[in-house]
Amino acid sequence: MLNFRLLGTAAGGGIPQWNCCCTLCELCRREPQIVTPRFQLQAAVSGNNRGWFLLNASPDLRFQIEANPELQPALMHGKRNTPIKGIVLTSADLDQAMGLLLLREFQPLIIYATTLVRQVLESNSFFRMLERVPNQLTWVEIIPGEAFALGDSGVTCTPIPLAGDLPFYARERSTGEPGQSSLGLLLEADGQRLAYTPSVPEVTESLRTVYSSCDAMLIDGTFWNDAELSRTHSGTPLARSIGHVPMSGDDGTIALLSDINLPRKIFVHINNTNPVLDPRSEEYKAVLDAGWQIGHDGWQLNQ
Repeated sequence: MLNFRLLGTAAGGGIPQWNCCCTLCELCRREPQIVTPRFQLQAAVSGNNRGWFLLNASPDLRFQIEANPELQPALMHGKRNTPIKGIVLTSADLDQAMGLLLLREFQPLIIYATTLVRQVLESNSFFRMLERVPNQLTWVEIIPGEAFALGDSGVTCTPIPLAGDLPFYARERSTGEPGQSSLGLLLEADGQRLAYTPSVPEVTESLRTVYSSCDAMLIDGTFWNDAELSRTHSGTPLARSIGHVPMSGDDGTIALLSDINLPRKIFVHINNTNPVLDPRSEEYKAVLDAGWQIGHDGWQLNQ
């Protein structure tokens, strides 16, 4: 069985965001029963419920592990252990990689990443904290488009090359080669298939083909419309210019994928400015009416 769960569903900064008092962040602080607080995006997958693999490593990772007993150490295995067998990195974004530094307690780790993402991270001296003892860190190269097994978990992972660039702090290293900077993931186990694409710079025919073959797709839901961020925070960029197709509009995700009929179409990576966070909003109702769901922390594929 493909055991997949969302440990967090928010975009960078979480909800409420620490330095933001926009309408939604303030509502989240005052009435969390309406706008639920969310950790930053994080997911975990297993095929046997014994060994778990993290999909990226968010800054909220410690709290996410403590909120999910399956990811915690078990005394029966000794004083130091973990069911977390490895981490799959889909990019070098800080929101997706900083959590690695929280896993530095002399614990052997396996990290799956493209050659470019590995080079970007290893060039930062902070990541030497993961190599203080022999064999603390094992890198496994991801080749876009080539499937690989996640240990002996029973899960097969196929990296989906995307057109995104490296994050701003490493932009000078960008190669332009699809998939080296940004990936989606196709996860398979026991006949179940799930597409995990929390960052989508464009909806291509190849992506549509992947989605059509799945039982569930989890897709970039960062922004409701292209100008959403700039309307909330003057001088900030448009959604598409930073690699996110918005949900709404004739050229938005909902319209572009309206003919993909799956039982579970889930939006993740929701920014704190996105009106769909308020379940009373017209935007939230429009998402549900179109056959989609808004992902929530704790969502599970087979629940």
